[in-house]
Order: sequence, then structure tokens, then C-alpha cells
Amino acid sequence: MLLIRHIVIYSLLVCSLSALSQQAYKGLVFDVKTREPVPYATIRLLGKESGMIANEDGRYYLPASVFLKTDTILVTCVGYNSRKIPVRVLKDSANIGLNPMVYNLKEISIVAKGQPDYLYHLFYDACQKYRKTDEKLFTKAYFTFLSECNGEPLELIETYFNASVSTAGGIDQLVPKNGRIGLTLRNFWSLNTTDIFRHLFPFASGGHYTIPMSAGNFSFHRFKDLYYVNLVKHSGEGKNINYVLRLVPKSDSVKLFESMVWLNENENTIDRIDNSVRNIDFYYLRTPVQGDHVDSVNLAWSVVFDNSDKEHPKISRMSLEYSLQYIEKTDNHKTSLSANSELMFYDFNKPYLNTLGYLGDQPNDYQRVMSIPYDSVFWMNPGITPESRKQTQFRDFFRSNGVLLNYSPGLNSYVRSVYIPWTAERNLEFYELGTSPPVSKRVYIPTGSGNSDPMKGSRILGLILINPVEVSDSLHLSSVTLVNARASYMNERQSYRATAFMNVIFDLYELKRREVVNRFHTMQYGTRTPWNEFKDLYEKELGNLRDSVLLFYKESWEGTNVDMIVQWYDLVSAKLNVKRTALIQRMIIEDQEKKKKKKTKP
Repeated sequence: MLLIRHIVIYSLLVCSLSALSQQAYKGLVFDVKTREPVPYATIRLLGKESGMIANEDGRYYLPASVFLKTDTILVTCVGYNSRKIPVRVLKDSANIGLNPMVYNLKEISIVAKGQPDYLYHLFYDACQKYRKTDEKLFTKAYFTFLSECNGEPLELIETYFNASVSTAGGIDQLVPKNGRIGLTLRNFWSLNTTDIFRHLFPFASGGHYTIPMSAGNFSFHRFKDLYYVNLVKHSGEGKNINYVLRLVPKSDSVKLFESMVWLNENENTIDRIDNSVRNIDFYYLRTPVQGDHVDSVNLAWSVVFDNSDKEHPKISRMSLEYSLQYIEKTDNHKTSLSANSELMFYDFNKPYLNTLGYLGDQPNDYQRVMSIPYDSVFWMNPGITPESRKQTQFRDFFRSNGVLLNYSPGLNSYVRSVYIPWTAERNLEFYELGTSPPVSKRVYIPTGSGNSDPMKGSRILGLILINPVEVSDSLHLSSVTLVNARASYMNERQSYRATAFMNVIFDLYELKRREVVNRFHTMQYGTRTPWNEFKDLYEKELGNLRDSVLLFYKESWEGTNVDMIVQWYDLVSAKLNVKRTALIQRMIIEDQEKKKKKKTKP
């Protein structure tokens, strides 16, 4: 399985836009013996929370403006000896060499001699430490997802999140802040990968029923009954003894992960756990077309820990990859699919300002990302993001063979959201009032409507989404008006009257969006106005909007009174300076024709 990885270097410090042009320390983290790059090394300020993660090419980027010459950085990576380097010795371009740990296999028999349960206790005691660390930390997170179909690039997703995560309970929350997607101009596969991440529990007792369980999910005696523990590597002496363990299920069960574990005996810490299972009947990979099925499903995931604070370890990175065969019932056509994703956590206890009006009912990752308003400032501000070689190659492929979405404002027809964006230039299409239009059999997009609030009659669910970005103690706002098409059902869907009625709803939401954003811009964030006041204003104004919309429903008789629709349209359109004369005329003519038909009936 050829997996193309695409990882962006992160700064764990939120830098202002001006910092991007200042002096920086940059270079390569490499293996001093093989001279090969060391991917995903962690570089942090010694004794502080601040730091970053090198990308897949081993390249790092440290803005000089956030370091003092008296600071010291600590460079660490699983399988390598850590290294401390004073900032004063770094140059504009500085390569950092790491020495791999030397494992002495001759000592393996001595370690376990006369202690048959020693290795079991070694792993289980460390699990207990992480299981008890249940404090939920709020953090920024970066998510990247790459997939291939029959060996060719298929999808690319990048997203920034607010996250809540703990070592005991895993990921509690992922709230998208902004994102972008690349797709080939062919059929694509839809998978809720972020939902899988939220069900990966390294130490929670019992695991989750949708995911095979790992050794860390069990009590000591159950763990010993189910697993063999083999010592693969052993290194160090004194206060720095490191182990690599292989945990193998005793039975050939697809409900248990096989694991590789890197841990330190004296510190009682785990650096990394890799889990894998083959040929599973995986809950998340059900076929969307009746009669089709998947086969040869292989799943692997890993979790990397930040143990710089030994009493309060954190999850710093999680990865997930899978491969499968998709088999179609009609012609037994087989499609090979594979995917790799990474989720990195940084700036603990410093999440982004919350997105107002979060689209919590979106049914899949594509629609969650595509409904967030794109903002180029957001992508420049959250971290330092030089491109890796593989990232550049992948994007070049999509530029010539596919489409890059959300690199410019607006939604895109390749990924259909349940929400319709408000635009002053066009009217709603008839099909948008009902269910999604028919799609090609091989375009696998879930069509579930999500968990929208139950609506009565012709009630329409709208939303004003405001995505705030804090830049140098000031507030930058991107926003969009959306109406949920799937929660919007009319007695006469394909009619000009229904379309005009829904456009008035759009206009009411858009008018309120402009009012709220203008109010936000007049408020001084941070220096004079705390964030809670923005949130309170947003919720108050949405309450006022709901009252106006309900009044419109009532006065227009749930959209059946054409004269009242015209009156509301004239009132709202004048404030927006938007004219839809042709639509209104068609609605009136359609209504007159219906009245004539009723009169002519015997």
C-alpha cells in the first residue's frame, strides 16, 4: 500500500502575520548514522509548553521572535536519544542530528529471568498512570487526510480544529475551525475519519464497541489472559532503561489489536503505541450501496505521547491508516482504496476562539469542512507551515488532475453540503428545496440528513456562521449565511412561490449576518470587550431573528399567502439592495394561473 503523507510543520506559538517575515531558525532533523531525515521530531522550549513538530521530511521552522538567546530547546523523537541545544548556537539554517538508541538484545534474557509477569506489569503499570490522567485539555489541532484509489491520489483534506483531549479518555471533542479539500475529477470515497479518531481509546477500560480493543483497555488479569508480551528491544542503563514490547493476541481474533509499545521503565512513561489488525469487519466501512461489500480491510493507528511533564503526560499526535477492497454487486468490480490521516495537538489550553453557530449536525467530514467559511488569514496565522516535498507533489497532482476546494471563498458542487449558501447573484434551484439530486452509483456520499431540529409544516432551518480568528490582539471575522435544504420541505416544492418564500428566509438571515458582523467590528476585542460579550450578542441577535422569521411564517400563512410574501420581500430586499424581480413576477403569475384553474374546474 503506497501511502502518501502530507504533514505541515506547526508552530506551537500563535504568531502574528508580521512574524512570518522576521528572522527564523530553520533546518533539518536527521539521523547521525544514516544521515536520513527524522520525521515528526518534537522541538520545544525546555521547561515551557511552547514548541513545534517537524514535518514528514524532518524539516522545522522556528520564528526567532518567540525565542530568547538564553533559551534552550529540547529535541526528542521516539527511538532516538533526546538532545538539548542552546538557542544562541543556532544559525539561520541549522541541521540537528539525533543519535538512535542502541538496543542491547543480550540483556533480554536477564531482564525477565525468574519474573514471568515482569513484562506484563511493566506495560500495565504504565497504562495505569495514563488511565488516571483524565484531565481534559483544550487545544488546537491540525488534521490531514490523504487517500488513494487504485494507486492514484484521490482526496486531500486539511483542517484546523479546536479539540478536547485526555490520555485517559482520548479525544472528547473536535470542532472544525477552517479547512480545504482536494479531489480528483473522478469518483471519491466519503469516510468520517474524525469520528474514528474520537473512538480510539488507548487506555479507557473496555474500549469502544465499534473499534477492535487494544491491550491497554483491559484489567491486568484480562490483559494477561488475552495477550502474549514479547521483548523486542532493550536499551540503556541506570535511570534511562527503554523497552520496545510486542503485544500479540493469544487467539486469532479480529476484535483485538496487535501492538508495539515504546516505554521507559524508570520514568514509567510510554512514548508511543502502534496498533494494527487485519481482515476486520469494520463498523465504519459499511458500503453505502445495497449489495456492495468491502473485503481485506486492514486498519492501523498509533498514538504518540508528550512526556515532558512526567506527572501530566499528554497526547501529542494520533495517526490512522487503512486499506480495503470495495466490491460492487452488479459487475463484481473491485476498487482498491487506501488512506492515511494525522491529527496533531498543539498549544494546549490555548484553543481558537469558538466558532459561532457550529454546524454540529453535518453528516460527514466533507460537509463539515465545506460549510466553514474559508479565510486565508486563518491559514496564515495558526502556525508556521512550510510545505513538504510530498505535500507539494500531491497538490501539483490535484491542480492538473482534480480540483482544490476552499482555496477560494464559497462552496463547491463537488462536495454537496446539506446547507445552501446565501448569494445575492442567484435564486434557489427547485431541487434544493427537497432531497439531494440523484448521483452516480460510484460517488459514495452519505445522504443522511443528520440530526436537525424537528420542524413543522414548511419550517426552514437557517444559520449564521461566524468564524473568528484572533490576530495580534485584534479580531478578524469571516462569516456566511446558510439554510438547511434537507430540513426545508414544502407542500409544493417545485414552485416559484416556494422558491420565493425560501429566498425571503435567506434574505432575513443575511440581513442579520451583516448587522451582527458590523456590530462586532465596532467592538474592540480583548482591550475593551471580552469574548463572552461577542457570544452573548450573537445569541441575542439570533433570538431576535427567530422572532422575525416566525412572524413571517405566521403572516404569510406558512408561505401560502403570495401578497404577504411580496410585502416582506420588498421590505427586506430594499435593506439588502438585492432585486429578484423576475422571480417575484414568476411567483405572481404562477399563483394567478393556479387560481384560474380552480375557477374553471367543474
